[in-house]
Formats: sequence, C-alpha cells, structure tokens
Amino acid sequence: VSAAADNELVKLVNKIIVDAYNQGASDIHVEPLPGKGKTGIRFRKDGSLMNYIEVPASYRNPLTTRLKIMCDLDISEKRRPQDGKIKFKKFGPLDIELRVATIPTAGGVEDIVMRILAAGEPIPIDKLGLTQKNLEKLKKTVAKPYGLFFVCGPTGSGKTTTLHSVLGSLNTPDTKIWTAEDPVEITQKGLRQCQVNKKAGMDFATMMKAFLRADPDIIMVGEMRDKETTSTGIEASLTGHLVFATLHTNSAPESIIRLLDMGMDPFNFADALLGVLAQRLARRLCAKCKQAYTPEAVEIKSLLNEYCEELMNTEPFKKDARAAVEAVYKEWVKTYGNEKGQLTLYRPVGCDTCGGSGMKGRPGLHELLVATRRLNKAIHGPQRG
Repeated sequence: VSAAADNELVKLVNKIIVDAYNQGASDIHVEPLPGKGKTGIRFRKDGSLMNYIEVPASYRNPLTTRLKIMCDLDISEKRRPQDGKIKFKKFGPLDIELRVATIPTAGGVEDIVMRILAAGEPIPIDKLGLTQKNLEKLKKTVAKPYGLFFVCGPTGSGKTTTLHSVLGSLNTPDTKIWTAEDPVEITQKGLRQCQVNKKAGMDFATMMKAFLRADPDIIMVGEMRDKETTSTGIEASLTGHLVFATLHTNSAPESIIRLLDMGMDPFNFADALLGVLAQRLARRLCAKCKQAYTPEAVEIKSLLNEYCEELMNTEPFKKDARAAVEAVYKEWVKTYGNEKGQLTLYRPVGCDTCGGSGMKGRPGLHELLVATRRLNKAIHGPQRG
C-alpha cells in the first residue's frame, strides 16, 4: 500500500470511529467477506444493528492491520481470537476508549468488533430510572454495613454503570472502596480501581484475596463467574465488608439458583445476601416525534395480562386474581392517569433526530429482590427440617 493510500486508510478508520461515537453507537462491527467480497461495517445503535458502509476488498487486510496496530495486538496472528483496547486520544480528535475483539471467520478473514466504552462520570443513583419504590428500597439495602449485593442482566445491559452509580452514592472520604474490573470503564475519584490482567496472574479471585488484606470497607468485583471468587465474596461479606458484584443471569431469583448451583453453602450465602437487582435496557420512543393516544380497553387488558403473568404465583393473586389485577390497574391510573382517569400511551413515528426509526435512547428496566427472612428460609432449603 502506498503512503497516500496508507494515509487514506488511517483517515477512514478514524472517520468510522468518530461517526460511530457521534451517532451514539455502542458497538462497531467490521465484517469482511472472503475472496473479492466487500467488508461490511455496521453500528449498534439503541440495541439494533444498522448498516454504515461497505469497503472494497482491497482495503480488507490493511483495515484489520491498522486496527490491530492501534490496540497493540499481534498483526501476524490471524488464526486465534485476540482482544485489546484502543485509547483513541492518541490517534484522533476524541478522548474515548474502545474495547476490541478480533475473531477469525470462515475463508481466512477476521471479524473485528469494537465496543465504545461509557466514559466519564457515573450517573447519580436518582437518575438511573428506578421506580420511586425500588429506589428507596435500593438505597436502604446498600446502606447496610456488610453483606453481598448483586446486579445481574445480559451483556451490555448497563450492570457496571448501575454498580458505579451505587458506589458513587457510598463514596465518602471515610470509606475505603476497592474495585476489580475487566476492563476499568468508568473511573471515579475516591475509588481504588484495579484492572484484571490474567497474563500477570491478576484474576478476580486473586484480587479479592488481596483486597481483604488491604483494609476495605466496600469491595466491588466485576464478575463472579467461578466458585472461588464467589466463596471469597461470601466470606468477605460475613466478616464485615460490603461486597458488590455482577452476574450474567436473566432475572433476580434465577441469580440465587445459579449461585447455589455453583456449590455455595446455602447457610452462609443466605446470611450474606442483601439483595439482587436485575436489569436490562429497552428501546425508548423518540421524544421529538412520538405520538400520544388514549388506548382502548382491549389494549389495556392485554397490557395488564402481560404485566401480571409472573405475579399469578404470588399470594394476593392466588387468593383473588381478579381483585389483584384490578388493584394493579387502579395503581396505574393513580400514578400515570390524567384527571379523567385515562392512561396515555405513545406510538413511534420517525423523524430526522431518530433516523426514521421512531426510537432514540434506552431506559433501564429493573427488578429488585431484597433478602428477607422468608427468602433466607427458602435458600436454606429442606435440609433445615
């Protein structure tokens, strides 16, 4: 590749990253086809992938090499997956970081996926979008001096963001907070943050043990995915420390089952557990073009059925399902209804601001499970007699 073409390529890579950032994308997918096929580039915006551009086959290898150079990866290794990080400030106009994964795909080519890391300040806990009831319960739960608290949900659902918001509310000069993260995405003054480095033997379990010797008040572990890390976390919470961690599970009750399946001692675990916050991100209607309407009774009925489906196993619903569903509806009208007692819903329309999709931004949906006596007994299981 000549120097001029090389320069064009550098500009192209920078433009892709800057455009993705400016369009509010969370991920950039580089997807080459073998032979003379083009290389497709897609952006993930508000949870959905959208086509960005296609690059001619002649650019395929130089593009991959350039991205590998930017994150100090081995450019000669094309057969194994690699991962690294780009500090974009060195190469372009934005002060952002990207987490990069390269994956060899069929036909001797390599796909590259880049996650734009959520830089900057943590979101204040009051701005996380929790319901008033859940916010009060969460604040009360994390104010305890010791115990174990989990945030769970699928990849990219904002677990780390939520944990940092919680830590931000507890981050005072008289509190020592240690965190083990992979990678450190959000930095906060007052926290002592450590980056996982498997090559150097710095995994979550090793770091947890080191933290216990470093006089902590609060410990945050990026992920509890093995028995050793989890048992160390339980021990730490039982010896007077507040421990936060994330888990890849779909719901709050499921997290408890997952941890028991890992082989945790039910008695210690039940005593340590403070609560579990499960979350995921939904798509939000574009504020500029959404259209208000008053829903028909049929639509309200289907919304109520969907909302109450999981609640059917709880006592009030078992006793009198009809009255319980009616109570939910009255609560909705009281909280969200107008003076005529009508609810207002909105339809997506599509405009320039949201790129015609009718959707812009993603709010968090939360499910909070707080440990109670009854829950403890359920975790202890039948062995209690």
